Amino acid sequence: MKKILNTYITIVLLAFVSLGAMAQNSSVSVISNDLRKKGNTLNIDATIIIPGDVVKSKNYIELTPVLETSNQKMGLPSVLVNGKNRQKVYDRLSALNNLDEEARFAIVKAAEAPEHRVEYKTTIPWEDWMRDAKFVLAPDLCGCGNETPGDPILIADRILQKPDKRYEPAPTFAYVNPDVETRKERAEVGTAFLDFQVGRYAILPNFRNNATELAKIKSTIETVINDEYITPDGIELKGFASPEGSYASNTTLAKNRTQALRDYIIGQYRQYKADFFTLNSEPEDWAGFKAKVEADQNVPSRSAVLDIINSSDEADAKERKLRALDGGVPYKYVLAEHFPALRRTEYKINYTVRGFSVEEGREIIKTRPQHLSLNEMFAVANTYQPGSREYNEVFDVAVRMFPSDPVANLNAANIAISKKDYAAAKRYLASAGNSPQAAHARGVLALVEGNLNEAEQLLKQAQNGGVREAAANLEELAKKKADNALFASFE
Repeated sequence: MKKILNTYITIVLLAFVSLGAMAQNSSVSVISNDLRKKGNTLNIDATIIIPGDVVKSKNYIELTPVLETSNQKMGLPSVLVNGKNRQKVYDRLSALNNLDEEARFAIVKAAEAPEHRVEYKTTIPWEDWMRDAKFVLAPDLCGCGNETPGDPILIADRILQKPDKRYEPAPTFAYVNPDVETRKERAEVGTAFLDFQVGRYAILPNFRNNATELAKIKSTIETVINDEYITPDGIELKGFASPEGSYASNTTLAKNRTQALRDYIIGQYRQYKADFFTLNSEPEDWAGFKAKVEADQNVPSRSAVLDIINSSDEADAKERKLRALDGGVPYKYVLAEHFPALRRTEYKINYTVRGFSVEEGREIIKTRPQHLSLNEMFAVANTYQPGSREYNEVFDVAVRMFPSDPVANLNAANIAISKKDYAAAKRYLASAGNSPQAAHARGVLALVEGNLNEAEQLLKQAQNGGVREAAANLEELAKKKADNALFASFE
C-alpha cells in the first residue's frame, strides 16, 4: 500500500501542482503557533490550512512536517489529504486491513468542506542538533527517492529557546538644571566654649582652654577674609548660659559675654566695626539641657529631672527644684556633666561668593566646591561625557554641598541608579521632592529593580507631567515585560 500511496503522490505532484506552487498560490498554508524548547522536550504547535479543492477526486497529497538542518532531517507524522474517490479507496483498503504505511497525524477528506484546519500539536524529545533546525512542511519525505518537485513551505525558521540571560533595561535619565543663584550667600559656622571667671564677662585669652577656642574663631574668620573669591557680609554671635544661678544674672552674663567676644574680634580685625556684627543671647538654654538629659541614660532620677525641665515653672523655680531633688545628687551630676557644654557662643560668618565661568568651575570644584552654585556645578557636569567618572563625581559633590536640596538629591539619585547603587538612590529620592522628574526617577528605579507595575504608574505620571525621557523608559518597560513573558513561556 505504501508503494501505491507513493505512486499517487508522484502523480499528484507532477500532474496537479508542485508544493512550491501551492504555497505561492495559497493552496496550502501553515501558521506557526509555537515551536519552543521546554526543558528536554520540543513543543510543536502549528495550524495547517487545507482548501477542500486542493486535490482532484482520484488524487491525494501527503504533507509531512520536517525538522531539518543542513545535514540532518527528522520527519514527523504526516497529514494525508485524500480526494473524494481516493478516500473511498483508502477506506476500503483500511476496512480490509490492507494498509501498510507509517502512522499518520491526521487524514483529511478534502472534498467534505471548503477548508480544513489541522491543529498540529505534538511534543518530541529534544536533541542538540535541533538547536539550529528550521521547521518546514514537505511532500512525501520518504518517497519518490527524495526527489521533491517543489520547495517545502517554511513553517518557522528557528526554534524558540530560553535566552541565556534576562533583558536588562537601559534607562534614560532626566536630569534637572538647577535655577540660577543670582546671589551666592554662604556662611561659615562654629561654636566656641569660652571660660569666664565666676560672675565676670571679660575674655581672658590664656584662661583655661580659651586659647584653643579663640583660635577656632580666628581660623574660621581668616578662612573667609583670605579667600579671593569671597566678600564678607557680617558676623552673627549668639551667647548662651547654663541654668546655674538666677535667670536675671544669666541674662546679663549671656549678653555681656557676647558683647565681649565681639569686642575681642574687633580688636583682632580692625577693619570690622560694631555694625558688622549681629548679637543675640539666650540666658538659660533649657532646650539644650533637655536634649542632653534625654540622650544620657545615666542621669540620676532622670524621669524626675525631665519632668522639672518640661514643667511650666519659671526658670529659677525649675533650678530650685533640681537642686532639691534627691538630696541634690541629680543637680551635681548635670552641673558637672552637662552645664559646661551649655555655656557657649555660636558664631556665624556670612559672606557672598562671586560667580564663576564653566572653565573656572572645573578647577574650583576640585578645591573649594562650596563656592559653586548648583547651577554652576550642573554646567561643569555638562562639559563631561554623561556617565563618565568626572560627570558622576560632579553630582556626588553637589549633593554633599547641598544635602537638603531636592534638585541635588534628584540628580544624585539618577547617578546612583546608573551605577546600580539602588540603596543610595532610595536615600536621595527621599529628599528629591515630588516633581514630575522625581516621579520619573522613582519610576526608573522601580523599572531596574523589576517592580514593573509601580514603574509603569510612575513613568506615565512623569510623562503626563512633561518629562520627555519617560517615553524611552516606557519602551524599556515594554521590552522587560515581553522578556518576562518570554521566560515564563519556557516554564
